[in-house]
Amino acid sequence: MRQQPQPDTLWEKVRQGHSTAFRALFDAYWEELYSYAVRVLKDSSAAQDAIQSLFIHLWETHHQLPPVTSVPAYLRSALRNRLLNVIRDEQVYQQHVGQFGASTARADNSILDTIHFRETETALLRSIDRLPVRMKTAFYMHRIQHLSVPEIALRLGSSEQTIRNQINTALRRIRIQWQTIPFIIFCILH
Repeated sequence: MRQQPQPDTLWEKVRQGHSTAFRALFDAYWEELYSYAVRVLKDSSAAQDAIQSLFIHLWETHHQLPPVTSVPAYLRSALRNRLLNVIRDEQVYQQHVGQFGASTARADNSILDTIHFRETETALLRSIDRLPVRMKTAFYMHRIQHLSVPEIALRLGSSEQTIRNQINTALRRIRIQWQTIPFIIFCILH
């Protein structure tokens, strides 16, 4: 049976760019590091990604790796830092997803509310437009221009009671056409 090289020897060979030593280092520590990463992240896929990322980084920077006294301690420390980054990145991601979702919902609701309001307003104006001319004019002056009944009577040359009757009749007709109208429109009409 062939003896495994010591971790210190493997580390030195990895630092010098020996790919077989790098593979032996990976095989020697992968399982231990994977168990640790799964315990921390509680996600096997993310744990595998973190370990793979660590070993890719080690290989790409092998010529810059420091000499170490304990290879297992160095690898666990480097993995711990990567896991902390994964956790931080996931928290930031979730925070952004939450904020995006909230702002999108507000924007969607705002857009839908605006569209609904415009459709309702258009339908209401069509209902008002169907009224007889004098009734429509009295209603418009009272509800839109906010003129008092005496002012409208004076401008239209009618009695105040006639104007009140026209406004009330207009309201009744609009209510009949709008039996499914939202509460807000009733508030506008009252």
